[in-house]
Amino acid sequence: MTKIVQAVADRLVERLVPGATAHAVKCKRAGSKCINGSCAGQSKYTQYRVNCDDGSYYYEFGHCGC
Repeated sequence: MTKIVQAVADRLVERLVPGATAHAVKCKRAGSKCINGSCAGQSKYTQYRVNCDDGSYYYEFGHCGC
């Protein structure tokens, strides 16, 4: 849960001050995968893995379809 809160805080700070983060950890997308699941009438969706330089990671929703 903490990683999600940090990610949300980073996004808010990024919108206010481009290039800044709330806790000075840099994260970037490292890849994507196709997930089976309902998404706006489609049977799959794309999910991105985001790796951070502190060793943590989280997943972002990409878009419906793969």
